[in-house]
Amino acid sequence: MNLNVMLSLLVNGTAMGMVYALMAMGIILLVRAIGVLNFAQGDFLMLGAYVALGLLVDLKLPLPIMIPVALLAYAMIGLIFMFCIYWPLRNAKYPAAIVIATIGTSIMIKELVTIIWGSLPRPMPPLLENEETGGGLLLEISGVKLQWQMLITMMVGIAAIILVFVLFEKLYAGRMMEAAAQDKYSAELLGIPTILTVAATYVISISLASVGGFMMAPLLTVNVTLGTLQLRAFAGVIIGGMGNIKGAIIGSIFVGLLESFASVWVGAYKDAVVFIVLLLFLIFRPQGLFGMKIKDKA
Repeated sequence: MNLNVMLSLLVNGTAMGMVYALMAMGIILLVRAIGVLNFAQGDFLMLGAYVALGLLVDLKLPLPIMIPVALLAYAMIGLIFMFCIYWPLRNAKYPAAIVIATIGTSIMIKELVTIIWGSLPRPMPPLLENEETGGGLLLEISGVKLQWQMLITMMVGIAAIILVFVLFEKLYAGRMMEAAAQDKYSAELLGIPTILTVAATYVISISLASVGGFMMAPLLTVNVTLGTLQLRAFAGVIIGGMGNIKGAIIGSIFVGLLESFASVWVGAYKDAVVFIVLLLFLIFRPQGLFGMKIKDKA
């Protein structure tokens, strides 16, 4: 394998890993805030791709207008998901009711996009387009050609990670969300509006996945199978350590790189390589790279 191929695989794998990391961060935020494992996270990525397609291709909005409209739409989808699925079931006697409802949401989103946009895959133009070829614009460095779309995906992923870090580590609003997640009753006694913190968590979680879909849309055709990418995000969460945002990010990037290099080594069997590694982690280090091992209670 020459240096050019290796660099291309490195960039492509990191970009894909960033998309998985956006989904994984959303999964971890919901688990830590309200204890819900969202099985529809991948479908929100797919819905985000369709919303971007609808705004950019169907409605032909200019990119500077389309981006804020898409972000607003993603936030609204997060709020609708919270008030229609989580809120009515938050006090359900059956603890798994919300988790099962997320599975139903996954099916409902697939049916919804099929009704609106049809069942056929649809292409979406890259954010930076080569006017001569009509394809994605390339960046050439010392003979190595890299897709700008991959580089933009990496930059967006890094920006999102920094924003989430600043929110939860530096801002008072993030600390309120952490407090409400750890002890809802005490947080309410202190005057923290828990409904707002839960709503903010849903908005951030769903927006992260949807932005990932927006970035993925030009790289892959937009179709309902994009939701299956959440399996890679789950693999990243488990490899990094369940409940640990830093671990989820690193685990997801590791999955993206593994998938990228495996595509050269074993071709179509790259998915098998990822899930064999996941299986090895589950056997030999189930707490993941950054998770804490919980001792059995006496």
